[in-house]
Amino acid sequence: MKKIKNTFFISAIVVAFMFSFSYMLVPLYDIFCEITGLNGKTNNERIVNIQEAESDRYVNVKFTSTVAGSEPFVFAPNERQMRVKVGKIYTTHYNLTNKSTSIKNVTASPSVVPGKDAEYFKKIECFCFTQQTIDGKSSMELPLQFIVDQELPEDTKTLILSYTMFNTTDQLGAK
Repeated sequence: MKKIKNTFFISAIVVAFMFSFSYMLVPLYDIFCEITGLNGKTNNERIVNIQEAESDRYVNVKFTSTVAGSEPFVFAPNERQMRVKVGKIYTTHYNLTNKSTSIKNVTASPSVVPGKDAEYFKKIECFCFTQQTIDGKSSMELPLQFIVDQELPEDTKTLILSYTMFNTTDQLGAK
């Protein structure tokens, strides 16, 4: 009987630890990224009052995309790379195709590499600001309007903007 109580007690502690760890994983990951400079999270706020600046400096912006898990989506940028003038507003698009037959809710999470330069990539309009809803067996074009801040360090020649698309249908209770 004592052995059963010990096993139950240890199991309860392990379950509590696993729950606590999973709950703390996101804040711990954020701290890890901040310390190491990895996974350059961008500010997910819309820039309202932006003024273009005169500059003769150009940088390359590369666009990548991934789909989280094994979701039935095809998600890709229209352009893989753009040469942009620092301080000038640009517009590009990503395409999303839902290969399933059901309506899906999705959310995109952006990241900029190198992480230390993420603060200089400003999104004016972005599909990542809001959840998107896509019908089954359909495609949609997702707009992105951005500017690279002229305060970007001179040694930075290339920025990589990466989006990960997440299916949020089940989290919201929609089917």
